[in-house]
Amino acid sequence: MLIEKKYIDVVLPLPLEGTFTYYTDKELSIGQRVVVQFGVRKLYTGLVQCIHNNKPLGYKTKPLLAILDEAPIVNEVQLKFWQWISDYYMCELGDVMNAALPAYFKLASESVIIIHPEFDGDIDQLSLDEITLLNILSDQESLSIADILKNIDLRNIFSFINELIRKEIIQIQENLHDKYKLKEIKVVKYIGSKKKIANANLTKKQEIFILDYLKLEDKFESRKWVISDLLNEVGFSRSIFNTLVRKGFFIIENQSVSRLLESSAVQVEEKKLADFQEEALAEIKDSFKEKDVCLLHGVTSSGKTEVYIKLINEQLEMGRQVLYLLPEIALTNQIVSRLQEHFGNKVGVTHSHLSNSERVEVWRAVQENNKLDYSVIIGARSSLFLPFYNLGLIIIDEEHDSSFKQHQPAPRYHARDSAIYLAYLHHAKVLLGSATPSVETYYNTKNKKYGLVEMHKRFKGIALPKINTIDIRKAHLKKQMKSHFSPDMLSAIKRNLEERKQVILFQNRRGYSPVLSCNACGHTSNCTQCDVSLTFHKSNRTLRCHYCGYSTQMPDQCPSCNAHELNDKGIGTEQIEEILKGFFPENVIKRMDYDTTRGKNAHQSIITDFEKGRIDILVGTQMVTKGLDFDNVAMVGILNADSMLYFPDFRAYERAFQLMMQVAGRAGRKGKQGQVLIQTYDEEHEIFKMLKRNDFISFIKSQSHERKLFGYPPYTRIISITLKHKNQQKLDIAALSLGIVLRRSFGERVLGPEYPVVSRIRNYYHKNLLLKIEQKSSINQAKVILSSIIKKIREQDIYKSIRVIIDVDPI
Repeated sequence: MLIEKKYIDVVLPLPLEGTFTYYTDKELSIGQRVVVQFGVRKLYTGLVQCIHNNKPLGYKTKPLLAILDEAPIVNEVQLKFWQWISDYYMCELGDVMNAALPAYFKLASESVIIIHPEFDGDIDQLSLDEITLLNILSDQESLSIADILKNIDLRNIFSFINELIRKEIIQIQENLHDKYKLKEIKVVKYIGSKKKIANANLTKKQEIFILDYLKLEDKFESRKWVISDLLNEVGFSRSIFNTLVRKGFFIIENQSVSRLLESSAVQVEEKKLADFQEEALAEIKDSFKEKDVCLLHGVTSSGKTEVYIKLINEQLEMGRQVLYLLPEIALTNQIVSRLQEHFGNKVGVTHSHLSNSERVEVWRAVQENNKLDYSVIIGARSSLFLPFYNLGLIIIDEEHDSSFKQHQPAPRYHARDSAIYLAYLHHAKVLLGSATPSVETYYNTKNKKYGLVEMHKRFKGIALPKINTIDIRKAHLKKQMKSHFSPDMLSAIKRNLEERKQVILFQNRRGYSPVLSCNACGHTSNCTQCDVSLTFHKSNRTLRCHYCGYSTQMPDQCPSCNAHELNDKGIGTEQIEEILKGFFPENVIKRMDYDTTRGKNAHQSIITDFEKGRIDILVGTQMVTKGLDFDNVAMVGILNADSMLYFPDFRAYERAFQLMMQVAGRAGRKGKQGQVLIQTYDEEHEIFKMLKRNDFISFIKSQSHERKLFGYPPYTRIISITLKHKNQQKLDIAALSLGIVLRRSFGERVLGPEYPVVSRIRNYYHKNLLLKIEQKSSINQAKVILSSIIKKIREQDIYKSIRVIIDVDPI
């Protein structure tokens, strides 16, 4: 029977435009992985996007080399979502594939060749080279492409291999760098009997060991005992167990287990919602009848999570999936614990600290028809790409947070906006939650695009924290400052510690100090690859660049004048921690920043210790501001508020207000009213007055008025174009000519080119242009024109070495 040749459009994990067409005569489905030859010598894992009968014109198609999956690993809704991400954020489909798939699913460049298992050994019709290859494979079982080239002198190795694959003499076997392996544990199995016990010469301790084990087996019928757990439970040594293994009473077996969270739902008392929460829940449901997106604007500690739980439960009862998006992995553990109490093993979690094998297991648990069914996924922005098949609700908590935006590498997507499109594909609803919504989101509620539900009370009627400012300008003039702390700040910390309350201190800068300079000549230690000063980290006496990662040991003397008067300027979390240990030696002080949370479980360790009261003062960066819920925190201190305000970005005030309001919300969540103290040189600044009044509405009106006046989002859409090159002169010429070409099409909508604040990173100079498109104009048409311009200029010699980065809706 003649099998018809089919043409397959394949997505490759490469930053190249479009898909690539191959042919096959085998049966396969959209979403399966295949191995293909790309270029002269490269093999890649691709993903089947489309199957058709249209033979491409103008070039000869190559065959698929192998089909890697029995069933699709990606569904068709996902592929539609990938295409939207690619179109909207002006990136390639291969970039989206790279971001979406776990590493295990896409590594194929080290593919190896093995003898086809159905090859009958008939070599009469084979060439000398083919016989040589088979002889080598018989001895070595498998060969990489590089090995074949060493052993057989062939000009076109891939044609040779393709022909042998076509004849089913050999086949491709993937040899992945990060191959997924089942996790195995060693478990104990009892194989004794009463007769065996009677006939064996057992000591008293050995008999008790067996009896204790049998009691445990009756008590926990389905439990598999790991050796260490069993020994802890029965209270005997390993030597007694080893003796019983030798005597044939126990054996040790390897057993495959999931790496994923395992817990069962606990019978927790169903929390009765307060009247204002019940009203909010009803309003959200009413909003969803007419609109697909709703904003829940609730003050900190208003009980938004309890409302979420009610909505999640309704979706699960309908057999639908729920995605719960969070901006920081630091938040996942608290939320996971709360949701597992209600939903048990239906709750899965995914974030950047998972291993590749764990990511594969999460992926498979979300897929349709899998034994371990994750109906509720909690995760950071990348969890949008999981293979959902029946999404009913997406919750985006802390929707305002800038962590939802991917900056590097492409696709530079915003998880909030992308989630709304993903929900549309699934006919699902989106609930945005925040105490300080973004200006854009609030604007969309006022123009009736989104629904709006508000909760202005805290749960159980607890008052919002009292916010006060401390004028450190006056404290400096009166010489009252102790290091970077005002007397009011220190006395408040002392008072709360004496009352056995916990304190959070927020400083939006990690390291010991941002600048190390020479007192004699003023020399500052700068990064060799970036135009920034190196941050001093005292714990290991290094100077580090927080842009490129470059580090060097702190010098003993000035590199410029050889003086020994090197002083640090400014303050980071590491220095605050050190100073506080001097002021409060009897108390436990820890910090939570990027440096202390790099380990896989470091976040959880610090949060758990703080929850259990093992830490008195927690010093942190933005990580401590976002959604964490601690019962015993009575005071929050913000040490350097001004550093957040004076920054050349139209969103600077919005970010500062949100950060300060969010960190203030960590205080007084249980019990009496909390206290927030803000150190500033500009006590009369309008933003502090609004913070003291907890006046979000006035703040949002003020920001909206300014944005409208100067033509910034939400009244315009922005596309950022960044040009990068190691030669500054070439970059200047290229950026200037691009600006001229853009103005021919877009006129005054083009701003720049300008150097950013940090104009050189990793030895690449950067220059930015900004394209502002009015709301009434077509953003899609603007993208088409921009793509055409970029494509044309890349054909010019000067642009061939220039990197052009496009960022749609930058933040």
